Amino acid sequence: MTRKTATIKEMPKPANGGERADEVRRVIYERALALFETKGFAGTSMNEIASACGVSKPAIYHYFRNKSHLLETLYADITRNFFDAIQNIAFDTGGPEERLRRLIRYQSLYNISHRRFLTVFWRERHVIEQEDRRNLAEREREFEGWVRRILVDGCAAGIFREVEVDVATFGILGMLSAVHRWSPYVGQSPEAVAETLSDMIVRGLLREPGEGAAVP
Repeated sequence: MTRKTATIKEMPKPANGGERADEVRRVIYERALALFETKGFAGTSMNEIASACGVSKPAIYHYFRNKSHLLETLYADITRNFFDAIQNIAFDTGGPEERLRRLIRYQSLYNISHRRFLTVFWRERHVIEQEDRRNLAEREREFEGWVRRILVDGCAAGIFREVEVDVATFGILGMLSAVHRWSPYVGQSPEAVAETLSDMIVRGLLREPGEGAAVP
């Protein structure tokens, strides 16, 4: 069960305004996410979010211009460290096989640990405003490029089999994007699920002894 956060009015006053603003956003995120889960994005009003947070609607608008901005900002905040970590893995000096294993394990564990948010986000992302959708699409294209980089490096080094890199990239991302939905029902720990996926995907790409060198 998710621990219920205090309302904004119930929060103790921190030593500085920056900490206060961060904590207020955390409360708004948690209360809005709970409402989106139960009522859906379209069925939740800014008035209801404000009431759940214990503040007036103008107080919510001080931080977010509308519901779409709230959802997009929540996505950006939750995924900021994730994208930094994936980029670091993609550009690491390690070999392509190990980098791909690390990326798959990291994303699997990340998606499983953020199951509540991702369930809401993937269900409701179609309602995000066009400008916010463009921002999300840019981040997703960056992410696709980092996965593609590892695959191209592996093919060029003769470590991975000759594959159509775009097909392999989107196949891997499609598999990982769904892990948060089914992982609770397989009777395995998140770590075991991540390890199984990384081993299965990488083994499917590795060049067998005697195969010709791959061409990216």
